[in-house]
Amino acid sequence: MKSIDALMIAAGILVLSPALVLADDASKNAKIEEMLRLTHSDQMLTQILDQMKSTVTAQLNTMNVPADARPKAEEMQQRMMALIADRLSWEKARPALIKVYSDTFTESEIDGIVAFYKSPPGQAMLEKMPQLMQKSMAVGQQLMGDVMPEIQRMKEEMKQQESNPTPK
Repeated sequence: MKSIDALMIAAGILVLSPALVLADDASKNAKIEEMLRLTHSDQMLTQILDQMKSTVTAQLNTMNVPADARPKAEEMQQRMMALIADRLSWEKARPALIKVYSDTFTESEIDGIVAFYKSPPGQAMLEKMPQLMQKSMAVGQQLMGDVMPEIQRMKEEMKQQESNPTPK
């Protein structure tokens, strides 16, 4: 009789295990959703798309596109940005981000991250992150400012070496 009870308990555990995993996933995913909400991830994605649009527009302006070709180039730019915005929409990015966070962090770690973002230092970080990123980008640009001329010089040097190989 006891072996039948043990068998029934084992069968019950096997049947309920997937449900328990799904419940754990639902709990973890809900916490990730809260983290994404606290960090305003949807707004950050919108800002990234806006920055991409500005970059593409700036590149178009530096390409010396003839005046008669400009309307077609601008239309192409708009179509490209619409395609990118569709592919990177929050509705499409959200499930992928949830999976990435779920695969990367344990539920306990997510609890800690959410607690941090709810704390005064976490709130300060969230509030000041745009300024920090802007200042960091400016520092990076400053540090890299003279790299392009040096890279151009290196490319020219390589071209000269290729066109005038030294005998072996």
